[in-house]
Amino acid sequence: MTVQPALHRQHCSVAAPTQVWLDADGRLGGGAPAAPGPGAATGAGEWFTGLLHGDTRLLCRAEVTVNGFAPEPATVEACPGGVLKVRGLVRGIEGPTEDPAVELLQTWTVTPGAVRVALRLSTSLESVDAEIEVRLAADFTDMAAIRLGRYREPLQPTAADASTLRWSEDGKTLTVAAPGRVGPGERLSWRGTAGRGRPLEAEWQAVLTDSGDAVVAAPLPASRRLRAAPEGPLGQLLDNSLDELDGLRLATQQAPDAPFLAAGAPWYFTLFGRDSLWAARMLLPLDASLAAGTLRALAAHQGTKTDPAAAEEPGKILHELRAKELVLESQALRLPPVYFGAVDSTPLWLCLLGELGLAGTDDGAVRSLLPSAARAAEWLLAAGAAAGNTANGGFLSYQDTSGHGLSNQGWKDSRDAMQFSDGRQADGPIALSEVQGYAYQAAVQTADLFDSYGEPGGRQLRDFAAALKQNFRERFWAQDDAGSFPAMALDGHGEPLDIPGSNMGHLLGTGILDAAEARLVADRLLGPELFSGYGLHTLSRRAAGFWPFSYHCGSVWSHDTAVAVRGLLGEGFTAEARVLAEGLLAASGAFGHRLPELFAGVTAAESGRAVPYPASCHPQAWSSASAVVIAQAFGVEF
Repeated sequence: MTVQPALHRQHCSVAAPTQVWLDADGRLGGGAPAAPGPGAATGAGEWFTGLLHGDTRLLCRAEVTVNGFAPEPATVEACPGGVLKVRGLVRGIEGPTEDPAVELLQTWTVTPGAVRVALRLSTSLESVDAEIEVRLAADFTDMAAIRLGRYREPLQPTAADASTLRWSEDGKTLTVAAPGRVGPGERLSWRGTAGRGRPLEAEWQAVLTDSGDAVVAAPLPASRRLRAAPEGPLGQLLDNSLDELDGLRLATQQAPDAPFLAAGAPWYFTLFGRDSLWAARMLLPLDASLAAGTLRALAAHQGTKTDPAAAEEPGKILHELRAKELVLESQALRLPPVYFGAVDSTPLWLCLLGELGLAGTDDGAVRSLLPSAARAAEWLLAAGAAAGNTANGGFLSYQDTSGHGLSNQGWKDSRDAMQFSDGRQADGPIALSEVQGYAYQAAVQTADLFDSYGEPGGRQLRDFAAALKQNFRERFWAQDDAGSFPAMALDGHGEPLDIPGSNMGHLLGTGILDAAEARLVADRLLGPELFSGYGLHTLSRRAAGFWPFSYHCGSVWSHDTAVAVRGLLGEGFTAEARVLAEGLLAASGAFGHRLPELFAGVTAAESGRAVPYPASCHPQAWSSASAVVIAQAFGVEF
């Protein structure tokens, strides 16, 4: 069995497409991990560290010693602007008392394509002769292999002199520079004397390139000015989140002037349809240019043909973009570089375009995207009609036909995500409830957009929306002892899944619910089976398949709860929105006033602080963007 590396105690700094990952003590450790013990899962219990660029870990070791002694970890501090400060005490160098006499401060500064490491050796002694040494290794391990716990042996440098070390392979290059400090065995060393008030300082830099990467760095946005910046925990969350989002900005090689947010670190450091779109929707009050860039980046890769292997269809918006095929053998996945296996990306693209149009801040961008919108609208209508002779006729549904694509193609895309109350897995084709809400909003807003710009097609979209709303009301509502609720999905036989899930929160604000139905959803979301006190369980606690550490069947996803908060605000349920927002804000305190991809569904009654989900990514674009929604629930205006 393969277990993804645990990330929840690790420290990272990102400046897309570059990342630095250090272990819990601030170390960038060795290359291949030790072999697991008998019966242990592959990769279990190992730290994942390194300098990464694009989809590859380039540097796998940067071990520091002072006079042969490894510093004893003291603190690791994340600072704005992609900076990590690692403080350690060199216990092996003794002073006149039992107090530690020597400190080493490492400052890692990450920028796109470059990482600078400053070392500062301080002492309470009058004089210390010191040698600072950094042992390096590079392995150029693909991220997909790391996720499976598979690591390459370190590579030999392709070039070296007294000032630089260089490794190159398949268009990827890592160059480490330390003028006059490179020695044998891939070591950097500095010798000097430190004294009280006279630190010994040194510096090295790594430059990382990948000529074949599908993405490039995007410029930072103009400064964001809040009307009244909040203070306290909310202010800390908002500041940290906006800083994280700056580090996730990318563009594609095909559209370098169209910025978007990478889905998240470390595994999803590229363009993802739904993730990038949802993050841009949440940030629209702050950054309309990001919305326009995200729309343009995705439009540049809009589907043009029917290709089942890539799940591509004319007009469809992609799911993810990579430089090469993604292979995850443990999940039987083999995804082409441009993969379209998402049923929600296209309606979400139309929703963002409609919201950008309503904002009225970039008429030129909206007008330029109308041809792409027409193709996306055609896909929307065709996708609804394609299921006309099936049990899910009239609804947007999905089923992988390639045999190596995603079995679930909504945001809950793990294999066990769609299940009944008794734990049975739903058969396809599956029609997700939230996707019908997205489709309804997309059709209505796109029809209005076409009308306002004198484009045809509005009437057909409104007819589609009206029929979808009626069919949804007749087919998706289920009943249990607590009353009526919208099912997470219909299975391939048209049967509603009979257990509540957080999906219903995404329906709020789309227009597919009437006022009474929205009230039922709001009440159900705040009930104990779905609200943990910190956020929304992905699956009801009553379900046989519920488990607080399940990726999609009991955990709490930051963005998922924020989407519900956004919908509650849109429906006028401000008090209910505030309750969920308070839960997320409280949860963020357990993660340094930041929000990870997800956390465990352990309730507030069971634990005084949110419990990590070990493999959770951080930062994650839509989680960090959720801070804006939380602030809106507290009355902050942007």
